[in-house]
Order: sequence, then structure tokens, then C-alpha cells
Amino acid sequence: MYRSLSSEVLPQLIPPHSGILTAVSGGPDSVAMAHVIWRYIKEHAEQGLTMAISHVNHKVRIEAEEEAELVNKLADMWNVPYIYHEFHSKLYAEENRKSFQEASREWRYARWEEDMDQYGLNLLATAHHLGDQAETVLYRLLRGSGTAGLAGIYPSKAHIIRPLLSIPKREILLYCQEEGLPYFIDKSNLEPCYDRNRIRLELLPELEQKYNDKIQESLGRTAEVLRWDEEFIKSQVDALWPLYCKETKEGQIQISLEAWNLPEAILSRILRRSACKITGEQRGLEYKYSKLMMKYGKQRGWKQDFPGFKVENARNGFFYFRRELELEETDETDYVKNLLASVEIKFQIDQWHSLPGLGLQVGIFRNPVADENILWGTEFDRNSLHQLASPLICRMRRPGDRVYFKSIGHKDIKKVFQENNVSPEIRIKLPLFATGQSVVWIPGICRSDSLLPTDAPKFYGFVAKN
Repeated sequence: MYRSLSSEVLPQLIPPHSGILTAVSGGPDSVAMAHVIWRYIKEHAEQGLTMAISHVNHKVRIEAEEEAELVNKLADMWNVPYIYHEFHSKLYAEENRKSFQEASREWRYARWEEDMDQYGLNLLATAHHLGDQAETVLYRLLRGSGTAGLAGIYPSKAHIIRPLLSIPKREILLYCQEEGLPYFIDKSNLEPCYDRNRIRLELLPELEQKYNDKIQESLGRTAEVLRWDEEFIKSQVDALWPLYCKETKEGQIQISLEAWNLPEAILSRILRRSACKITGEQRGLEYKYSKLMMKYGKQRGWKQDFPGFKVENARNGFFYFRRELELEETDETDYVKNLLASVEIKFQIDQWHSLPGLGLQVGIFRNPVADENILWGTEFDRNSLHQLASPLICRMRRPGDRVYFKSIGHKDIKKVFQENNVSPEIRIKLPLFATGQSVVWIPGICRSDSLLPTDAPKFYGFVAKN
């Protein structure tokens, strides 16, 4: 296993001078993956590779503490940084009205993104293997997925790599045995309580026994071929997008009616991409909604409400509107809307910066400021602020914004506003302190649990009357 991974797979996935965050649960798959990467780094010292190990305790199973201790010992043995997280996953799922698995995955990936920023790493390695690929393809087939879904898990996508994706489980277990690697077995994976578990425990063995004893390899090949097709179609959509689509302003996309003359494979993807851009929801548009727009979208005057957005066939094109923004901005002039949308303050320490159109000024200072005009203030950990991948700026609200709370993870800013009874009129005029799409402080409302002050030196953020 290691020979093929180190000679064929890892050189393609891990460029020289990469920093890899390995997500290690304590099970055989993630332990084997981390060991393979650690071993590869040692054997290729000239490439300047580094790694760290991140472990998440979901506070569900009794043996979770022992798993965390095991992973910690492995990190010490291999002399790599160990990052530990814990959270009450079931409570988080309930509060966010999501399934346990979906909510846990969301929280884990959010923490790993923060780990990468903190430690200066550029790749995230997860331990999906061939069995996971086969399970995913079958799961999506049963739910009625198209090419994009049946393409399965990608070996590499954005900054996420999956070195074991072509490796069967039996080879992973054999590798752990040969290398003397300790691991835990998550007994919840042996219970047919979730659809994916039933596919793994019941459907795949049935198919292997009665139809194809190499069904996992076959499904893996199918996913690879469909990935080739999907990547080609995506390249066509990328090329056609600027010819047929125009993002006229925040929360609005205009599609030329000529797009309805394109092949359905292209048009459906343009419609789904538009929905993703408007709502920020990356899982895509449901098939029934795509079909509805493909059928009626070219009819003059047709309009329809969908989850998170609405569409309308107008005289000069087919428009997507983000309903939330439209409702919030009805009483604002175009001048004010455009003015506020353009606000982005890059802080100069110990200086005030004016916010146009709001009669406010903001600033970050090394020491507390005593001024009768100050409306709100907060403290930031100075060391953490210096380590951010994206600088802390002051701006207005944007699609995809979210706030991090340690007890539950990230929460959409719309939900934060709703829970704090912030009116639509106030929302669009409220300055935010943010890094990327992560909102650190909403003055007068709340602040996130990131950049919280410690015993280290602090910076002081203020909003004051101009």
C-alpha cells in the first residue's frame, strides 16, 4: 500500500513545501493515513513538508477520551503538533435543526479551516477510502443524483486531499497490523441506524456476495469516469457563464433568455450555479426546481418563489433575487445601498476611520480609548489577530457571513440577527468586524468566540460617533 501511495498518489496530491493538516479520529483509516503522510515527509525531507494532527471529540461515546489520548500519543511519538477540539455534537445538531452527521461534519470542517489558518497549513487530509467511495456512489444513486453526485468523492478538491481513496479497507487494516499502529473501532459504525451504515453493512455485502465480488472497485471506476465527464462539462459552463450571466449587484443575477437554447446539461448547471451564488448553499438546487425553471423560465412574466431566493422573467432577462436582501433594502435609495455595499475599512492601528453615510467611525487601538462619542467597544487577542490568514476589516453584511460560537460552531448571520430581534432596516446599516466570511464582532449585538482576549497583549476595537 505504501509503495503505491508514495510513488504515485502522494507526489500528485502534495506539492513541495506543503503543510498538511491530517484529520485523525483514532480509527484505523485515519491512523494509517497520518502514518503514511508522516513517513512520506520523513523520506522526502528535501521537499520541506510539514504536518499537524487535528482530533475532534464529539462528546458522544464513552471511549472518546481514550481515542483522544491515543491520537495525542501518536502525535508525540511522531513529533508533530497535536490540535484537540471537543464539542457537544448532539446539542449542536438540535440547535441547528440538522441531522447529527451533517451537523458534526459542518462543525469539524469549520474547526479544521481554523487550524489551517492558525498553523499556516495549506492542505487538509481526510481518510476516505475505497469503501467510502462505493458507499457514497450507492447512497447518491439511491437518492437520484446526476453526474455531479455520482462522480463521488474527489481525490483532491480545493485544498482537501484524500490519499486513501483508491485503497480498500482490508489493505488499510493490513498496513496497521504490519506497522504496529494502534487504533480504536467506532462501534456506532457497526449499527445500521443511518442510511450510509445500512449501505455499508447490508447492501454492499449483498452486492459483493451475489452480483460482483469487486463491486467497490467497479463503483470506484464509475465515479472516476463520471468525474472526467463532470469536469469537462464544468469547463464548458465556466466558459459560457460570462456570455449568458451577469451578476448585476449583490443578491441579484441576470441570465440571458438565450441560455434556454443551450443543451439541457449546460442550462441546468447554469441555473444551479446561480442558485448557489445567490443563497450561498453549496449543495445545489433540487432537481424539481431546476426542471421547473427549465420548463417555464422563458415564459414572459413568469415568476416563482424558491427556498432562499425568487426568480422572475422580466423584459431584459431572467433574474434571480435573494429575497432577504430585497426585503431588507426596500426603503433604501440606490445611492445609499451602493454606498454601504462598497464600505471596506482596512485598519491602521491607532487611527480612526470614517464610515461614509453612517455618521460613524471605527478603529483598532493598542490601548483603551476614553471618549464620550464611543458607542461600542470590545477586545481582541493581539497575537491571534497577527496570525489571521485574512486581515480583520470593517465592512457591511455580505452573503455567506457567519459567526462562530464555541458551544455550537458557526451560525449564519441572518439567524443571529433574527435571534437578537434586529430589524431589517438596522441590519444593512450595521458595521461588522470580519475576517473573510467570518464575522468577529457585530457592535451592539454580539461578538464571536474567535479572537477572544487572553493574558497576551490585546487590541481594542471601537465604534464611535463621527
